[in-house]
Amino acid sequence: VGSGNWGSAIATKVGLNCARLPYFEDQVNMWVYEEMVEVDGESRKLTEVINSQHENVKYLPGIKLPENVIAVPDLAEACRGATLLIFVLPHQFLPRLLPTIREACHPSCRGVSLIKGLGKHFAFHMGNFCE
Repeated sequence: VGSGNWGSAIATKVGLNCARLPYFEDQVNMWVYEEMVEVDGESRKLTEVINSQHENVKYLPGIKLPENVIAVPDLAEACRGATLLIFVLPHQFLPRLLPTIREACHPSCRGVSLIKGLGKHFAFHMGNFCE
């Protein structure tokens, strides 16, 4: 959950590991906040660029993402049925995202936090997510 430079870097490692290990799903959904980017003089959706060029040209240019890493602009779709979520986004976005995530993910879903910094409400919101 997250697709900045840190999220894209982690998605690269997770994608490679999921592709080579038989007990993981191959596809890795990376939730991307949709925005328009300029590529070759043309304005395009960031998710379309990531999925066609396998590169996050805005936040991690020059680094190829594995083909099994799929940029998904819809948070619920990105998390649907997930049994493991890796959080790699600014902590201040969690309060508004967690209700959608909780509805979409598998009931036994676990979360791994690679979030830098913690807001004062982080523990409360993560506690509600894990109930």
